[in-house]
Amino acid sequence: MKALIEFGDKYFKHIVNIVFAFALLIILGQIAETGFDMGKYGAFPYIYKSINLLFSLICMLMSLYLLLIARNVYVRSARVVFLCISMTYLIVSVIWCMGFFSNFVDVEGFRLFLATFIGFLAISFKIASLGNTNIHPSLLFVLSFMFLILFGAICLMLPAASHKGVTFIQALFTSTSAVTVTGLAVLDTGKDFTLFGQVIIMILIQLGGLGILTVTNVFALIFNSSTSFRNRMMVSDMIKELSSKNTFSSLFKIVFITFLVEAIGALLIYIFVTGEGITDKPAFFAVFHSISAFCNAGFSTLSNSLYEPSARFNYPLHLTVAWLIITGGISYSVMINHYVLIKNNLLGRLASIKSLGFEYQKEIVKFTTNNWLIIITTSILLVAGTVLFFLAEYNGSLQEHSFWGKVAVSFFNSVTPRTAGFNNINMGQLGIPAFMLIMALMWIGASPGSTGGGIKTTTFSLALLSLWNVILGKEKMVIKYKEIPGNTILQVNAVIMLSVFAISFGTFLLAFLHPEILFKDLLFECISAYSTVGLSVGITPSLSSAGNVVLILLMFLGRVSFLTFLMGIFSSIMEQKTGVVPYYPKENVVIN
Repeated sequence: MKALIEFGDKYFKHIVNIVFAFALLIILGQIAETGFDMGKYGAFPYIYKSINLLFSLICMLMSLYLLLIARNVYVRSARVVFLCISMTYLIVSVIWCMGFFSNFVDVEGFRLFLATFIGFLAISFKIASLGNTNIHPSLLFVLSFMFLILFGAICLMLPAASHKGVTFIQALFTSTSAVTVTGLAVLDTGKDFTLFGQVIIMILIQLGGLGILTVTNVFALIFNSSTSFRNRMMVSDMIKELSSKNTFSSLFKIVFITFLVEAIGALLIYIFVTGEGITDKPAFFAVFHSISAFCNAGFSTLSNSLYEPSARFNYPLHLTVAWLIITGGISYSVMINHYVLIKNNLLGRLASIKSLGFEYQKEIVKFTTNNWLIIITTSILLVAGTVLFFLAEYNGSLQEHSFWGKVAVSFFNSVTPRTAGFNNINMGQLGIPAFMLIMALMWIGASPGSTGGGIKTTTFSLALLSLWNVILGKEKMVIKYKEIPGNTILQVNAVIMLSVFAISFGTFLLAFLHPEILFKDLLFECISAYSTVGLSVGITPSLSSAGNVVLILLMFLGRVSFLTFLMGIFSSIMEQKTGVVPYYPKENVVIN
């Protein structure tokens, strides 16, 4: 063991590069084998099996070294899991190469899962290490999404991913829609894509929902727990963690809560669809829709989403999906607060039983002004949206439902526009009042630091409060005895102005390209794309390639944030000037 530690300390950087290279070979080899059926070609299976075996052995030794040098209890626990997975991967690789037990157990399936997981973990370390370079955090955030979108498009173009093959624009549109968790589709996810293609879409949704940098930084800690202050600040800003001290503990909580909620959601969906004739693959249906709902993606393997006749009146399914959407869009900070409250309550109850001899110190719950604004604004939007939709569509799209069915569908349609994209009604048949309500909810969107899009609930609430302050003649904005900085108000104005510009210009381009389509339908589509919602009145498949490119750009800008995109671009072009800021005399400009 001592020799292993000494060897690792001396050559760790070189070993990491070797593991990274092998990980790329494993991922690319698996794509080639699955996508092009390379197993039919002579030497490929033997070369690929040898690479797998060598990769598994190196990973096992590396995981053992990392465990031996770990000091932090959380990192040590993660590395114990990594060592167990690596050892399992080595054993499975040997069995796979020897051809044993393949008739009794899906050895190839286990090998594929473990190889992909460890390969992605190794690649994550390299991606996360870019946070320690001089690349501006905003630009790195944008580039991570661009890379994932292009990689997803290449995967979706593989012959095994679709039944009839897809064009580059179709693959790029689908990949962008999945990574930006939008849900707009030019193809039928359930019919045009194979199970392999649907799994790719599901993985893209998960990585896009959490954020590729969130996932990679969590996995990178397993490889190396040290991180620069700059990288810590970048990740803190990315997940909207106001205190950089708790950045990486928050990362672990975010990933844990995500998988826990998705697992509960998948179980509930499985229960509600089993025996209902909705699908012949209830387990995959449940997992796919749980991930899609929590990540606010709106992708469905059903051709008409939840408006499909078999799912249209399944209200428990609708409410489960709505719960997942709300949870995913409420912001990570609020989720962590509720997680800590539940944890304190459960462990506190165990500690109260003296016979167990269990001691527990309560974790402090930080209920910030940001969280207060999120909860209040979200609650108002949910209630107001439900009531207004119920009144607007009582004799319209809700006519076929019972009274409580009308309430459930109205509630669902106050939830899904705020960036989820599932539909249980025909959007094209909505009356104008409900149509406008849906567009307003789409524009507002979810909360900051969540899987959702839109201008965000806090932006909307601060804009209204700022307007109220102007009406009352107040210069400072104070909420819950806390003053909101002027810089925050400037960002609010910038976000709103950029969203209006992007949606307006996108609508103009689509109207120029498709003058035969109604303006209101084009506007609806552009708001849906920029706010990463995914709801559509049915015109998406009929758009030209140029029209698809317009929506692709809107989805991308909406997900990475137009403001973040511009900051990343201009920070890399323009040099930051340092020094004393000069004082300039003030002069008023006539506004009204």
